Amino acid sequence: MKLSYRGAQYDAHLPAVQSDGVETIGTYRGAPATRRHFPQPGGHHPEVEMTYRGVKYTHAV
Repeated sequence: MKLSYRGAQYDAHLPAVQSDGVETIGTYRGAPATRRHFPQPGGHHPEVEMTYRGVKYTHAV
């Protein structure tokens, strides 16, 4: 997908997300209202070293 921000053009690389299923939770104005369930990613999140105003620190992503 092509996007732009303040005149700079770039391509968005979006990951594919699969849902586990759809649940009907009610109706809204006569149409069925549904909710999708998405799996929660598990595991350890890596830490990234960042710099803010010359001070380095680590942060879990």
